[in-house]
Amino acid sequence: MSKKLSNNTLSAFATALLCTIWMVIANATGLLGWAGFAGCTAYFAGPKKGVSALPLTFACVGSGVAYALISVHLGNQIDFAQIGLVFTFVTTFLMCAGGKIGIISFVPGAFMGSFSTFAAGGDFMIIPSIAAGIILGLCCDTLGKKLCAIFGSEG
Repeated sequence: MSKKLSNNTLSAFATALLCTIWMVIANATGLLGWAGFAGCTAYFAGPKKGVSALPLTFACVGSGVAYALISVHLGNQIDFAQIGLVFTFVTTFLMCAGGKIGIISFVPGAFMGSFSTFAAGGDFMIIPSIAAGIILGLCCDTLGKKLCAIFGSEG
């Protein structure tokens, strides 16, 4: 009787392998590796999984990125000391209000896109980096499921 690996172990292996490959690619191409992990996290935190999750995840994370990019770049143009507070209010309001709009209803995804963009200082490399991370999440999920189907156990 062959001993099968736990599904948790196989999923963890798939994620660790693909995330390591991601970091090699990110470092070689100038993408923001950590931002890819934010995108990957958004995929796994989302309410859906698989290819059908991508439109919602991209829209929500993308809306957060857009709000933050607008805030950062307008904030750099406006000479008003408290403009950051104004943009914080507006951005937070829009992201939370978006929870009632189907395609941007995954509010945590919007916040992940937003805080990642602020962390990157408004660097436009956030866009391909976080987008690649969303795809990374899908790939981790898919490979994990394939490994579980081949080598896994139910427990």
